[in-house]
Amino acid sequence: MRGTLWWVGTPRHFTWKKSDFEKEIQAQMDIGFDLLWLLGSKSAMDHTDHTDSKQDVLETLYSIADERKLRVLIDLIPGGGDLPGKLPVDHAVAAAREHIRRLVDRYGHHGSFYGWYLNNELNPLHPSEQTVSAYWRAYWKGVVDECRRAAPRSVVAISPFFLLDEKGVRGFTYLRPEEYAAWWDATLKETGIDILMLQDSGEHLGFFTVERREPFWAAVAEVCRKNGKPFWLNVETGEVAVSDWGEYLKLEREAASQRKSKEPGEGVVPWRFTPIDSLEKKLRAAAKHADNLVNWGYYPFMDPGGDVESRKAYESYRAYYRKVRDK
Repeated sequence: MRGTLWWVGTPRHFTWKKSDFEKEIQAQMDIGFDLLWLLGSKSAMDHTDHTDSKQDVLETLYSIADERKLRVLIDLIPGGGDLPGKLPVDHAVAAAREHIRRLVDRYGHHGSFYGWYLNNELNPLHPSEQTVSAYWRAYWKGVVDECRRAAPRSVVAISPFFLLDEKGVRGFTYLRPEEYAAWWDATLKETGIDILMLQDSGEHLGFFTVERREPFWAAVAEVCRKNGKPFWLNVETGEVAVSDWGEYLKLEREAASQRKSKEPGEGVVPWRFTPIDSLEKKLRAAAKHADNLVNWGYYPFMDPGGDVESRKAYESYRAYYRKVRDK
């Protein structure tokens, strides 16, 4: 894996010194990461602008990346998967344009300024949902064009998910691998997105096997290569430890009744680091399909600065990384 999604626009990071970021990045480099995939750019810039702090988190990160020959992907706004109905396309593109120019003006001189991350995760769209599909393609094309104008050598990446819920037990649309890939085929053609970093599945549920996931990986990889685009896989190292849909749906209802999130840290849904044997199997399979691997789940599940379980997870992955590296 080359890098992980890292939220850096937080009060915690606003207090860090350069040495803190260097230590954090070194831990990532020690397991082979050479990409900083950053989230929270607006919060980080707003903090610098609206406080007396001399700390510019993003300037610090880009400077370290320059020194260590890393690349940086930075998130774009507006994010989220619910823009249709909230913002007309031209307004959304205008908001992105302002953010893009703000980032390039400040950090575009850095050699590590590699590209952009479209932080829009949306449920798979059925071929009949033409209006919403047209909205996303128009928005993303507009944003890609703005990125090209502001930083011509930069790349634009996105990390979508697919769903394995064939029976629709959660009420979402299920698309077969070929249907899902066809949507992205049309989208890549219309938008000019450079890199598709496919999440290894959308539900984060541990009972889904690699064999269930691989048809989606293969179908999207084929579409990317047909369009002359690299195919990356976002291999997740966090999962919900449940044995089937029934167990998960019961927990989901419990979380809703307690007005708690299903996300990690709430204590209702049992999240964990993906067991290393399962992770190794997933990584071996992913490497057969993808040109590069990135990650979600380093934070919080294998953060060496986290709790005991996170540190153990980090060490187990580091041992695996060294074993593969030294072959």
